[in-house]
Amino acid sequence: MSLQGSLSTMSLPDLLQWVAAVRKTGTLELVRGKGSKRILFREGRVAACASDEPADRLGHFLVSRGRITVPVLRDALAKQESTGKHLGALLVESGALTEEDLAHHLEAKAEETLISVFDWHDASFTWHEGALPEGYVLPLNLRVEELLLRGARRHDEAKRIDAVFHDPGIVLARTGKRPPAEVFKNRMARGIYESINGTRTVAEILLHAHGSEFLVKRFLFELFRSGMVEILEVRAVAEPEGTPQALAAEPAPAMAVVAPAPAPRPAVAAAPAPRALSPRDDPRKVQAGLDAARRLQERGELDAALDLLNAVHRANPEDDALRRLVLDAEVAFADKAWKHYVPAGKVPVLTRPVDSLTGETLSPLEVFLLSRVDGTWDVKSIIQVAPIREVDALRTLKKLRERGLIELRDPA
Repeated sequence: MSLQGSLSTMSLPDLLQWVAAVRKTGTLELVRGKGSKRILFREGRVAACASDEPADRLGHFLVSRGRITVPVLRDALAKQESTGKHLGALLVESGALTEEDLAHHLEAKAEETLISVFDWHDASFTWHEGALPEGYVLPLNLRVEELLLRGARRHDEAKRIDAVFHDPGIVLARTGKRPPAEVFKNRMARGIYESINGTRTVAEILLHAHGSEFLVKRFLFELFRSGMVEILEVRAVAEPEGTPQALAAEPAPAMAVVAPAPAPRPAVAAAPAPRALSPRDDPRKVQAGLDAARRLQERGELDAALDLLNAVHRANPEDDALRRLVLDAEVAFADKAWKHYVPAGKVPVLTRPVDSLTGETLSPLEVFLLSRVDGTWDVKSIIQVAPIREVDALRTLKKLRERGLIELRDPA
């Protein structure tokens, strides 16, 4: 049996209680935007979980907690690509982790991935009935009632945090009040605290932390509530992708090299699209957008086509066929980008000093990737260790190159 819907009409607690009450075995898949999370159940109990969100990957989870460094992650990922071994096993082989460390962090990662589904209030869901796949690294055996209790606590805590950190453009600075010594013994906490420099926005701090948005913002909230950090300003955050208004007309080929205009947003989540873009109100406009994207793809203008498809998808987030269309377009763009726009073996180099970039309009993602450009790391290494989707990193590097902020050189 298959069941589909939206969490806006059937809440996650209701879904979980239904699974537990009838002792279901199967997989609950949640989709939000281009990301997905899966909870596997065996006879009504949580058996495992999985996610394709970058921050949920083991490598970024370990970096966020200070267990490994970014260079260590880069080396391990390179070995994983050549050997096919599990990342955790490679880290143990290299001496970066012990077997006990790995087991502990795998359990903590599974726990965070599982509880983070309560942050996805606007997701769609599909229930897949049937036997579970084998091969999960860390099987679980958790009662739904326990999961619901922890999810409710997280929801209440998130509301308090978002009341303060309601905008990704909030800029934080340290005050004269120092955190207790215990904070600096925790590598994750120390790393987040040290990333606060009076110029980074909350969105930029989240990227540098490599971790869960909720956990990072919770620590920032505690620092703020204790008077250890203060809010300096709320800066307009540049949006790197095309906006829904792009549906009004086919983008010009030159749009990929134009610096994105600042677009202040009221919250970390994307602002709701205008109702005029809904297929229930005007399906002809949506179809016109899809036809324009297809023409762009036929002309080889894959970046502009993606801007348009992303705009249509944001206006119709529950359309699974449209989501698959966007993902297919991303695969086509990535294939071309690796070969022509930003070849994997090339080394990005800044075209001018970092200090001179302060006048540029840059998105948090652009700022983060520029911070990784040191003249030694190649494109592939930078993208592998970035806590973002591969296609987003490729598109951003391409635009930075087209804007003349970086150039690509052969490795020394």
